[in-house]
Amino acid sequence: MNDKHAYIRKDGRRAMIARAARALIVENGYAALRTRDVAARVGINISTLHFHVANKSALVALVAETTRDAFLDLLPPAPDPTRPAQAQLRAEAQAYFFSLRDRPELAACFAQLMQLAGAEPAIAVQMDSFAQSWCQRYAEILAIGRTQGVFRANLDPLAAALAMTGALTAFAPRGPKGLAMFWPVFGELERGFLAASDREGRQ
Repeated sequence: MNDKHAYIRKDGRRAMIARAARALIVENGYAALRTRDVAARVGINISTLHFHVANKSALVALVAETTRDAFLDLLPPAPDPTRPAQAQLRAEAQAYFFSLRDRPELAACFAQLMQLAGAEPAIAVQMDSFAQSWCQRYAEILAIGRTQGVFRANLDPLAAALAMTGALTAFAPRGPKGLAMFWPVFGELERGFLAASDREGRQ
């Protein structure tokens, strides 16, 4: 029991460290990130911080992991071939919209991590894995919709998914006040994916 409680305390402390580091990265940029500043914000000494994260690279790896997980927690259930694909596509986009509107620090931190990825291979692996997994969700939904006859029979799900995620991630740097065109852009792309009968019905 004691070991279990110790683990929970350690896990909770790492979460606190990750949140503090993410906030500092968003506020000041990665270049200004100092482990002593993270320790001060959490309210621990530097030795305690280094017990949980050995160095700055380990700290940033923790930030990347927890930022990714925080975003994934906001997503709807995994693609499901038994549910209407168009509703799933909209739910996926809505989850991303809400993340930009309500959790802008996640997108801001992702932007910093993507810039860092060129110099930190471990971060690049995490970012690439996340981006591919997120895009694959869209591709699976689009493939489901093609099978259901909602989306065009000649639709390339992966190419369409790349087009949509690429267009929607362009809103990430704009902040919560720059989302006015998010849904119009989504709508234009969605109409291009629809089968002819559905597209004509929406005109």
